[in-house]
Amino acid sequence: MHRIDKPYKAARENVKSDVFLFNVGVIEMAKDRQLFASISNVCHRLRWHLLFVLALYVASFAAGYAAIAASYPFAIDFRSNLIRMVSREAPFTTVTTILRSGNVLMAIVLTFLVNLSSGAFFSTTFLGVVPLLGSGGISLITVYRGFSLGVVYHAVLTQSLVVFVVGAGTLILELGGYVFSGAAGIALSLATIFPKRYGSESRWIAFKKTWHDVATLYIVVVVLLLVGAIWEMTGLFLLTR
Repeated sequence: MHRIDKPYKAARENVKSDVFLFNVGVIEMAKDRQLFASISNVCHRLRWHLLFVLALYVASFAAGYAAIAASYPFAIDFRSNLIRMVSREAPFTTVTTILRSGNVLMAIVLTFLVNLSSGAFFSTTFLGVVPLLGSGGISLITVYRGFSLGVVYHAVLTQSLVVFVVGAGTLILELGGYVFSGAAGIALSLATIFPKRYGSESRWIAFKKTWHDVATLYIVVVVLLLVGAIWEMTGLFLLTR
């Protein structure tokens, strides 16, 4: 009798374990769906902010690209100054040195942290704590960054197909992250000016609610900038082999 019970108990325990794992999987899927729905709702609510920042990047990048293509002296001088800065100043030189040493993982981590902190948060989101004027500052930084990238990337996107793929992928992923971080900053800056647009009569409550939207958008920012850093550093490492 005991010999029969032991296999039966073991089978029952296996069934319980399988059911538990299945329930955990269902719960995780539900959480993923909730997270996706939350991101989707915030993006829909801030769609005009996102489209505005995207339009600024596209227009300013196209202007920089066209200025270099037309060989305007001011654009050529501007590009030379940018290249000189990148080749001499940290953190650009630090990343380059690490990458040349073969430590791709460290180069990825450093690139991601720099892009997330100075490239996204402090330059295009944190300015949003200043009502109204912060959105103007974010817009100016966006235009400057887009024009700078257009000037520099003209040489990248007109080289070989492999270089084009690495450059275009980096551009899309990293600028994509900055679009979301810039939209988050503009939303913060306008929350206290137009609190009713954010579902509240109180400026302070609207400001706090917007920080929740910022946190949600930064999930997208982190993913895009992380993938962008991996794409860029891996691509550069392989191109220099």
